[in-house]
Amino acid sequence: MTQQQPYPPVIEGVLEHNRAFVARGDWRDHAAPGRPAKQLAVVTCMDTRLTRLLPDALGLQNGDAKIIKVAGATIVEPYGEVMRSLLVAVAELGVTDIMVVSHTNCGTCDMEATHMLGELERAGVPRERIEAATGQDSRAARFLDGFSSLEDEVRASVSKIRKHPLMPESVRVWGFTIDIETGELTAVTPAAGPALEH
Repeated sequence: MTQQQPYPPVIEGVLEHNRAFVARGDWRDHAAPGRPAKQLAVVTCMDTRLTRLLPDALGLQNGDAKIIKVAGATIVEPYGEVMRSLLVAVAELGVTDIMVVSHTNCGTCDMEATHMLGELERAGVPRERIEAATGQDSRAARFLDGFSSLEDEVRASVSKIRKHPLMPESVRVWGFTIDIETGELTAVTPAAGPALEH
C-alpha cells in the first residue's frame, strides 16, 4: 500500500475548516430539500465572482434552485453534461423554469482555442498529447473557442435548450446577462420580438 502524499496547504486548510464546520454542527443551518423549492434551474458561469453575487442578486436561498456552472454559461454539446443536468432537473426534480445567466467581463468572451492550447502546454500538457487530441477529434480544438458576443451566446444557449428534442415544451427558458459589479440583470431578447422564452 502506498502512503498518501501530504495535501498542499490550500487543501489542508479546506479540510481543517470542514472538520470544525462539522464539529460545530454548522451544517444544520444549510438543511434543504433536494428538489428546488422554486422549481428553477440556473445555467451560469463558473466565474468565482458569481459565487455569492448571483444567489444574492437573484434572491435565491439554499434549496431554491439548481445552479449549474460552466465556463461562459455556454451549452457546447447537445448531449453534454449541462443538458444532462437540465433534463434530470426537469424530469426528476420538478424544474419548470430555466434561466441562462451570463455575465459582463466574462473571460470566455473572445477566448481562442489556439491560445488555450498554448496555455495548456505551458501548464504541462506535452505538445504531442495536444497534437494527438486535436488530430483524433476535430472538436478538441473547437470546444476551447469562446464567443464574441455575450448576448448572442445567451441566445444560442437558450435556443439549444428550447429546441432540444428531449426537453418538454412546457418548460420555460429565459436568457439574461448579469452585471458582474452591480448584479443587475438584463433580459436578452431575440433580434426582434419578445424576451426569449419557451
